[in-house]
Amino acid sequence: MYRYSGGSRYRSVMRSHRWQPILVIAVLIIAVVVILKLVGVGSLDVGNYERQRNNLLNSEIKGAVTQVNSLSRLGATSTSNTLGKIRQYVHGVEVINDLNISMYGEVGRLFQQSLFDDIYSIIEQYEANLSTGAKVNETLNLLTEAITELNTLALDVAGVT
Repeated sequence: MYRYSGGSRYRSVMRSHRWQPILVIAVLIIAVVVILKLVGVGSLDVGNYERQRNNLLNSEIKGAVTQVNSLSRLGATSTSNTLGKIRQYVHGVEVINDLNISMYGEVGRLFQQSLFDDIYSIIEQYEANLSTGAKVNETLNLLTEAITELNTLALDVAGVT
């Protein structure tokens, strides 16, 4: 009789230790994940991202402002090239805006899409006036105002006063 009771004792001991290796592995995995998170592996450094975003944003908007200020009211031969550069800088700001939206969702929107659409339509109107020989004074004023508004918004986003 004693011989059989020992066998049942062996089975109960084995059942109680069956989960031990699984728990040890789970605890090790959790410890590794916590250590990696504390070190910063695989995470986004938000401060660094925002600094780089603001630097790029300032660079793009300064380029657009410089190009708008260099436009001639008389429609010089380099005006089409300058308008292309303005479009390029505005597109750069739009890409930064889209990147921020992809990082943070709709909450991360820096500028409304309508602002970019308005600037692009003003540039197209400016080009149309150039090609037909119409006066560009009013369109240049609209473009200057739109880029100034974008510059003001960009400075607010970057925290520059």
